[in-house]
Amino acid sequence: MEMNRRIFFMTAVAVLALLPESFMRAQNLDPTVEVTRAYVAGKVEVDKPAIRMAVPDTVLKFDMDFDYSVNLSPFRGAYKFTPYAVDVRPEPSQDFGKTFFLRVGAGYPLHPLADLVVTPRFGKAPFTMSIYGTNRSYLGTYLASGLTPFKDGVPRENYKGYCSLTRAGVNGRVDWKRGYFSFDVGYFGNAGKDTVRTRGFDAFTADVRVASNRRDSRYFFYDVNMKYLLGRDGIRSQDGVRKLVENDFILKASLGPVLSDFSSVIVDLGLDVSDYAGAFSSYSANVSITPKYVLKKNRWRLGLGVQLSFLAGGDWGSGPVRMHTGKGQYVYPAIDAGFMAVRDHLDIYFVSDGGENINRYSDQLRRNPYYSILYGGTPLLDNSVERVNAALGLRGNIASKFTFDVRGGYACHNNLLLDSAVPGADGSAMPAIGYADCNTWYLKADLGWRSQDLKADISLDYRNTDILGNARNVFAPEEFTAGADIVYNWRRRVYAGVHCTASLGCSGWFDNPYSPESPLLLNVPGYADLGVSLEYRFNRVLSLWMYGGNLLNMKVMRTPFVCSGGIWFNAGITLSL
Repeated sequence: MEMNRRIFFMTAVAVLALLPESFMRAQNLDPTVEVTRAYVAGKVEVDKPAIRMAVPDTVLKFDMDFDYSVNLSPFRGAYKFTPYAVDVRPEPSQDFGKTFFLRVGAGYPLHPLADLVVTPRFGKAPFTMSIYGTNRSYLGTYLASGLTPFKDGVPRENYKGYCSLTRAGVNGRVDWKRGYFSFDVGYFGNAGKDTVRTRGFDAFTADVRVASNRRDSRYFFYDVNMKYLLGRDGIRSQDGVRKLVENDFILKASLGPVLSDFSSVIVDLGLDVSDYAGAFSSYSANVSITPKYVLKKNRWRLGLGVQLSFLAGGDWGSGPVRMHTGKGQYVYPAIDAGFMAVRDHLDIYFVSDGGENINRYSDQLRRNPYYSILYGGTPLLDNSVERVNAALGLRGNIASKFTFDVRGGYACHNNLLLDSAVPGADGSAMPAIGYADCNTWYLKADLGWRSQDLKADISLDYRNTDILGNARNVFAPEEFTAGADIVYNWRRRVYAGVHCTASLGCSGWFDNPYSPESPLLLNVPGYADLGVSLEYRFNRVLSLWMYGGNLLNMKVMRTPFVCSGGIWFNAGITLSL
């Protein structure tokens, strides 16, 4: 079986590597943004949706892309898997095309999904609004490979469970001559069950923003964004119910004068506070200020600044593990420089930055929805510090069809949040989180192709760290990850796609509670998740789609020790009125 898995994995990686350049197109944090689209879902720490409807905007102006999934998440970097992007906000534009959108589907094993957006019309008023709801779920059997979870003190290879994400709310935007105001108020829920606990995380979210929208030669620029989250996690286990309440407040602002058509002086302000109550009491905060000078003239682009950042925190009843150990270094670079070597086709750029992250609980659930405070082993709140991250890259396009973004760089982390485990005596383990200092060298390429009949996106990511030799009780990042989405359309009616994500396995040295002199080497296997999609568009209103996943029948383990098993498929309809 181990040999078969290696053969399957190497075959999939070879397919990705041998795809012709004509099929390539650069990935982007929001590849679906086009002026004809009525709504575009915002992205938070995610590259792509797992199932993307292939209908182009020239056929259907209204098409939501909710960029998250359960168990099928794409990756963003080797050390930052993101199963969820919970901050999904369809942003209204001036295109009042469709007023009702519905996408529903299900399959076997059960992967139900639903998207609904209702857009009232307001005539020529400078106000747009949408009411939306979405759900991604998985219900069925979870499998384990190598290391297995416990139930009642007995290791389990297979177990029944579920994981579900729900997002609903209302958003809108008001425009005036020199600026705009936008809002998004809603609900976010994360429910799940495994061998030791049943979770129900419910949160109220609010997001408001006011910003200038001018193109004058001289004016005062402002962009102020405030976010709030009030969440409650009720976790039920054999030991009873533990409740945790989270309060988050985030303020981000950019202010300053635009001095001319090519220069400005901007100050970025940041305030990030997270406070806990209930089963765990603690708070953590980060305050930052970044003055910078921005120059854009001829083919040159230069942004020079420095970030001043301060961390604060306190904890009560945190147990034997001291928290808030990442203290930061107060001063970080903020440099963004570029030169357009070939106008509109080739940009050479250099970026260097850094900063601090308070690693709030809701962020950890985005990163790993199966994490639970019941698993123990690590502190719940601990700050991470990116002392410096510097990269040199090339990006551009050839004939406006083949696009590329290739960059390489170095990052130095203190107390970086990573996957971990709580090992048992018989080699079994439960997923957890951990922290480690590390140096990272990376090389990433986002490539792609866009034509009338073919759309393709390829991402290749190599990362090398010194974690295995210097840190215990955490998994080193996956050394290589790759992803591909290729969709071909026949007469803009039938859309057929091939989709694949692949990753090498990761490993880590862990303390052995039964033999301290003999640490345990735990391994998470690599995988290649190959899928195919098919969509038939009857007309502008109705389409039928199907998706088949994990066709290589591998144990796809994006979260250590947790994976849904076997080949699966989904089918559904899309209705747009």
